[in-house]
Amino acid sequence: MKVDSGLAAAQLLSVAAAFGAHNEPPKGVVGPTENFLWAEPFHDHRLVNKLQPACSIERTFAAHEFQLHDLYEHAPAGLWAFGDALKTIFSGRPYPGGWDGLDPHMYERPLLYMNYTDMPVAVREWIEEGERTPEDADDGEQSEDDKKTRAARKNLFAVFERPTEPLAKVAKTVTPPKTAAKAALLRPLDAKRVVIFAPGALYGTLPLWVAEAAGAAGAAESKADGSGSGNGSRCDGKVLRNLGLYAPKPKDGGVIAWVTEHTEPARSKGERAMTFTVKVQTLQAAGAAKIGGDGRDEL
Repeated sequence: MKVDSGLAAAQLLSVAAAFGAHNEPPKGVVGPTENFLWAEPFHDHRLVNKLQPACSIERTFAAHEFQLHDLYEHAPAGLWAFGDALKTIFSGRPYPGGWDGLDPHMYERPLLYMNYTDMPVAVREWIEEGERTPEDADDGEQSEDDKKTRAARKNLFAVFERPTEPLAKVAKTVTPPKTAAKAALLRPLDAKRVVIFAPGALYGTLPLWVAEAAGAAGAAESKADGSGSGNGSRCDGKVLRNLGLYAPKPKDGGVIAWVTEHTEPARSKGERAMTFTVKVQTLQAAGAAKIGGDGRDEL
């Protein structure tokens, strides 16, 4: 019997209410997530003789990791305030997966909780664009492919207003502004918001998590060497924002990424804080010259 359907997720959420802090929920069997496209790329044999990194960048993020049976526990050990709303959201799509494309199934499925402002703006923009209806989209007429792409993004990341009172329930997610321009003007409101998602939702967006850091590093590099050119062996933030270059399999001119490390929260102590590290590389044919910060070829 498959357990990855939206209906199964909703059923699990309903039953999760029966398990409290003193009741040990049943464990599921860990297995691969159905339809998970990604795999750890940095040890692919093609990188040894055919490809080499043109640039590499890592960034670590702070989050809180909960499990499915924590949804009906009060904060800080659980996500009680969001439980009912998440039940509605999860019923609309399969569980995206846990870490490394694995799914613990049942009540140990992980969920991440972050302050929305701790998520890079590039990721926030991607989420909001996916949540807009086709009629609200910035690019006018929507092809069937565009509609399918947007539908695949929906409900991957649930953005909520932070509860204003300790026992307040959050009934629904935040509706994104109708245009990216308006969203940019309203960014100060992000400080009042949080986002909840499964670890598996990360993998389709990983280059976006480091794109801003890459752009900042490149600007500093250009300023330091006085060139102002932005050329160098660093990662180009604009390239990393182009998810069309990002693929599960390494290729010349492509972008690869993975969550290389994630810490475990001290659950036995009631703690949920953790970190995860995103590593991203752009690739080029082995033996190709890199362009140094002074504009010279580096072999």
